[in-house]
This record gives sequence, structure tokens and C-alpha cells, in this order.
Amino acid sequence: MTSSRTTNSEEACDLRFGQVGMACVRVRRADAAALCEELERRVHSAPQLFARAAVVLDLSHFLDLPDDGTVDALLEAVRSAGMLPVGLAYGTSETEALAKRMGLPLIAKFRAAYEPANGGSVAPPAAA
Repeated sequence: MTSSRTTNSEEACDLRFGQVGMACVRVRRADAAALCEELERRVHSAPQLFARAAVVLDLSHFLDLPDDGTVDALLEAVRSAGMLPVGLAYGTSETEALAKRMGLPLIAKFRAAYEPANGGSVAPPAAA
């Protein structure tokens, strides 16, 4: 008889990096109600694609980041629309600090995050 239990010598898990497709919500206005309404329309029009979709919130359109309360409201708007925010897109060191305060990971490989509204460029974070 073979036991399905693991022995102490077996590793408990594998940890690997992989590529996954993920939507990016680039916020253009700090208006949670408008964001929720827009995303609800999109989820309703293509539920197979957007319902419970993992999304990254991209705040790079803002010259100055919204305050924590506003970002929390934006995240809740995404959830209320039926999507699941999983992190913030990299933009600046301020975005990194915001992600830490929000308890969210910083997703560094979203191209849109490297195109600030003022036309300048922002380098992605250095690998640790």
C-alpha cells in the first residue's frame, strides 16, 4: 500500500517564477465611482474575460499619486466591479512605498507603468 503522506525528507512545495496573463487597469481619474461604473460595464459585456480577473492597478497616469484613502477606494471599486486587484504596477519609488502601505505587491513588468503622463521615462526597479 502506498501512503499519500509526505515524509520529512520531501520538500513541502516547489516555488517557481512563471508568466501569467494579467489585465492592467490604468486609472486616469481618482474617481472610484466612475471607475467602478466603467469596470462593471466591461465585466458585464465580457464576463468570461473579466469576471474575477486578476488585475494590476496602474497609477502612472497621475503626476502626483492619490492619497492612501483614495487608492483604497479605487481598489474597492475594482473589487465591487467583480475583478480582483492583485498589486500595483511599478511607476516610481512613491508607488513602491504606496504598495507597501497598502499591503500589495509591486508588479514591475507592466510596460504602461513606464510611460508617465508627463512623457518622461521611468526605469524599472533593479533586480534584488
